[in-house]
Amino acid sequence: MDALARLEPVARPLLDEVDNALATLGAPAEHPVWTLLRTLGTTPADAVTYFADVQPAVVGQVAAALRAQAETYDGLDLPRDLDWSGAAADAYRVQAAALAAHLGPASTGDGMVGRAVATAAFLQDTADWMGAARDRVARALAEVLGSTQAVTLRTGPALGSGLAGLTRAAEGVPARSLQAAADIGAFVLDAAAEAWADGRVVLERWSGELTEVAFRAPAPPGGRADATVRLTR
Repeated sequence: MDALARLEPVARPLLDEVDNALATLGAPAEHPVWTLLRTLGTTPADAVTYFADVQPAVVGQVAAALRAQAETYDGLDLPRDLDWSGAAADAYRVQAAALAAHLGPASTGDGMVGRAVATAAFLQDTADWMGAARDRVARALAEVLGSTQAVTLRTGPALGSGLAGLTRAAEGVPARSLQAAADIGAFVLDAAAEAWADGRVVLERWSGELTEVAFRAPAPPGGRADATVRLTR
C-alpha cells in the first residue's frame, strides 16, 4: 500500500467538501482554481479518484509478460532447409521467409518482435509514470490535510449545505471558507495537472513506435502444391 492509498480515504471528506463548495458556491472570480477546472475538466475530488484508481503494479506485470513473450518469439528458429522439394516445399519456403521477416529481430523496431519490445518498454514507462503521479498527488494531499485552509473548512460552516447555511454563519466566515476551499482545490488540481502533463510526455515519446506491424503476405510460387513431393535424402 503506497502513500496515496493511505491518504486518499482520509482526505475524501475534505475533498468532497471542496467539490461541494466549488459546485454550489463558486470561488473568488480571479482565483486560479477556475483555470485549472477548465483545463483539466474535472473536480479536485474526481482528479484524486482517477490517480487513486490507476494500478502501476498491474501495468508493470503486463510489461514484463510482454517482454518475456517477445524474447520467446525472438528465439524462434524457423526451419528453412527441408528434406523435401517440389511445389509444396517452394510454397513453404516462401511463407517461412515472409514470417521470419514479419517477426524480425528484437534489435530493430520494424518487425513484430521489435514492436513488442517497444510496447513493453512503453508499458513500463507508463507504470513508472503512474507510480510517480500517485506519489505527487499523495504529497499534495498530505500538505492540504495539514494546511490552515483545511482547519478553516473543518471549523467553519458546512459548505455542502448551500447558501442558506453560509448566510447563517458568523460574519466573515463564509468568505474565508470559500477562499480556503478554492485554495485547496487549486493546490490539488495543480498537482494533478503536472502529473497529467508528465503522462502526455510519455505518450508522445512512444507514439511513433507503437503502430501495428502488418503482415505482408508473399505471392504464391508457381506450380501445384499438390504435385509430387520429392525427398532430397
